[in-house]
Amino acid sequence: MYPQLETEAEALEKATARALLPGAISKPASEAGKAPTASKWKRRLHRHVPVFQWLPLYSTEWGIDDFIAGITLGLTIIPESMACALLAGLPARYGLCSAFIGPLIYLVFGSIDKVIIGPTSLVALVSVQFTVGRPIEFAFLLTFLSGIVQIIMGTLRMGFIFEFISMPVIKAFSSATAILVIESQLKVLLGIKYLVAGLMNSVGMLSSRIDESNMADLTVGVCAIVFLLLLELLERVAHNENRNKVLRICCRYLSTSRNTLIVLIAGIVSYIWIHNSGQVPYALSKNALATLPNFTVPSLDIVTSERSYSFWEVLKELNMGIIVIPIVGILTNISIGKLTPKGLVDTNQELLTVGLCNMFGSCVQAMPSSGAFTRYAISTACGLKTPMANLYLGIIVLLALSYLSPYFNYIPEATLAAILICSIFTLLDFKLPLRLWRDSKRDFATWLLCFCVSVLFGVEVGLFVSIVVTALHLLFLWARPEIRVKIEQLEEMQYIRVTPGNGIYFPAINYLRERVLKACTQADFKITVVIDGQRISGMDYTAAQGISKLSSDLCRQADASSSTLLILFRFPEHLQRLIDHTDNLVFCESEGKVKEFLTQESLRNGYINLKEHIRASIDLGYKIDID
Repeated sequence: MYPQLETEAEALEKATARALLPGAISKPASEAGKAPTASKWKRRLHRHVPVFQWLPLYSTEWGIDDFIAGITLGLTIIPESMACALLAGLPARYGLCSAFIGPLIYLVFGSIDKVIIGPTSLVALVSVQFTVGRPIEFAFLLTFLSGIVQIIMGTLRMGFIFEFISMPVIKAFSSATAILVIESQLKVLLGIKYLVAGLMNSVGMLSSRIDESNMADLTVGVCAIVFLLLLELLERVAHNENRNKVLRICCRYLSTSRNTLIVLIAGIVSYIWIHNSGQVPYALSKNALATLPNFTVPSLDIVTSERSYSFWEVLKELNMGIIVIPIVGILTNISIGKLTPKGLVDTNQELLTVGLCNMFGSCVQAMPSSGAFTRYAISTACGLKTPMANLYLGIIVLLALSYLSPYFNYIPEATLAAILICSIFTLLDFKLPLRLWRDSKRDFATWLLCFCVSVLFGVEVGLFVSIVVTALHLLFLWARPEIRVKIEQLEEMQYIRVTPGNGIYFPAINYLRERVLKACTQADFKITVVIDGQRISGMDYTAAQGISKLSSDLCRQADASSSTLLILFRFPEHLQRLIDHTDNLVFCESEGKVKEFLTQESLRNGYINLKEHIRASIDLGYKIDID
């Protein structure tokens, strides 16, 4: 883990400590005015261009670890990128275009060391919902517009929006995506050609054309899945401390390179078969070009042989895709960042960085990209230390595009489908809903709703429903905060103690009043009400007026002489100024004062014998006259 940039609070604390050291020499006013400015600009540079943060500290040990991780990730991302391109309905090479431009940009601007930018099955699956049946240029323009939206969101510091998406929602979203990806690759394993959006449409099409299945594709796909699963088992040997060290290292790299190995083996078999027989009985991936892509800014207008699309027509065709893709793309990065030791993510910086990756990626005909959990797992296993591994990864992908691109035509599509299925299977997490069912029914209901909607109606609809449900949940918590209402005793004097658990704002004030009035009704309005404000984190004007209204409610239940007293205990001074004073509303700062008011109320209501209470009244510091 490369060093993390200290926060402004930490920097201020260190500066204060240095100033308090013995012998500290004060600087002239002119120098003191310049130093904070330079330091501020340096912190900004480190925050927005993190490469300047860790590069000066780079060591040979880090370089070796990053080189090994970069080579391993490069060999892994090549087959994954081609598989994701096919999932998005694009030729395989366009996935590789995303796999080299993203890492090179993230090397400079990325803030999470374990994130490797490239095509992902999640983003590909969502992208195809908006580009299916349209010219290929729509995919590149979707990448460009997604990058622009992400940059705008990062510039406007809208990253806080993603804090409203809870972990059950993210897990439901990921599990639903895994099921949709696996289902979408079944047709590839069976050798059936069609491209439709939506689970229901896909299942209907698959069931109606099941008789067109090709046993050769199915055989290749099943063999590839078995091969990948067997090599994945070697990971257990690699983690077994009782095994030989050399054997463990070999097993680890065989396991992490399993995707590359199956592509290499399948490609060699296809190459030999074609040169001996002229053709193979299974489908092969198709590659458009055999050279590096040209760097060209995508045109906002699309012209094809069939028709032309103006920019506004393109926006209409892409619909909500230019909003959904940026959100889906950044969610994975945020989730990976939360898995790091510090667990902190600068969401605005990630939006800017991924936005740059997509914007420049569209200039080399790339599909939308983001981080991936599979690459995060591999980078962790390989001991990646800094984003420098992105450089080696990018070079490997560029070399593959330059020299190996013609050979991509020999890779069976069923093999790439097997890679996707085995990679995405790790996102299936059904342990969490079982735990939520046992410990938190409300979170389980949120998970179940998001999962079902995502599977049945698409991940973009599921994401929208997830955000709405989370927002409604937060609104419910604001409208129904934790409020404890119970009758307590202080030296045998009863009172109703009301303890709000957090901030009281206008959606919750009527709820608070209802709870208090219900308790007062049960006590026949003969017991003093004490609201403890120690845990109140905030209050708005409407809520403050509601508390004043509550004191009036307690007055109206009886005549003025027998109205219930409302004591506001330990309320901050700034909140006291918001609350209008009434005849039966008082503020207290100590328990002794509360005891005094309770005693006075008990005397006034006749619950305490006056003569027996003389000693207590003297202790409280006020005088009682007896006729």
